[in-house]
Amino acid sequence: MGELDSQDDVLRELLQEQAVPPNLSTKVVPSDQPIETKPKAPKTPGVYRAVRAVGILKPQFQPQAKERFFADRLEVVGTAFWLKDYRVLITCAHVVNGLVGAPIEVTGLLVVGNTGNYRRAVISAIDVIHDLAILNLVDESGGAVEQEAAEGLSLVSEYPTVGTEVGYAGFPMGTYLMDSTHAPTYAVGVIGAQLRQEPNRKEVQITGSVAGGLSGAPVVLRSTPEKVIGVLAHSPSREAKEFFRAISWEHVRALAELAIS
Repeated sequence: MGELDSQDDVLRELLQEQAVPPNLSTKVVPSDQPIETKPKAPKTPGVYRAVRAVGILKPQFQPQAKERFFADRLEVVGTAFWLKDYRVLITCAHVVNGLVGAPIEVTGLLVVGNTGNYRRAVISAIDVIHDLAILNLVDESGGAVEQEAAEGLSLVSEYPTVGTEVGYAGFPMGTYLMDSTHAPTYAVGVIGAQLRQEPNRKEVQITGSVAGGLSGAPVVLRSTPEKVIGVLAHSPSREAKEFFRAISWEHVRALAELAIS
């Protein structure tokens, strides 16, 4: 018996050495209970990456400067976005209409960009009736268009139903809300009316917040955030800040087809 007792003592000491320290705890998960995992961070919507600020670059006199008397001043006037399949930028006609036919010395340089990286652009097509315009980059060397358009969006082929969730991104309040990164603002809403059809224009009514500077922003489906249903154009009145109308994707496609023909 003495030998067995000594073996028991040795075994007891070994178990004590391998025991879980008092400051740690173990949790046994039943086989039928799913293992908890941390939720994944939400993915940045494609519309957020596709939009560009539409700006006008003008020289500003600095009377107090000792060396450089003129500095570039950027005024953001609206939003544009890349249409991937056509490799063009889409915006509203009223955003750039003031630049048509006027000398650069008066209007300033038209530029488009995101996160502080701006490029010169030109107006290649304009549709005043449907309030749409197409912009192209001045310098297309080095695969600039291909790189930019790779983040672009495509168009839907039918009108989604009322209540469908949508998202949109742009530059509300122009330069006022911009920080040092010049990042766009993302917002969500729902389709309030599937189609508002006027004699020469089709629009989709959206229930969502709207502000100046968002003109030209793409409105996309939240379920498929790379699909554009319309272009944010205007609210019916200055008092209407909780809903707006988006120019139909049909008009966007027609102008894009014309521009590349």
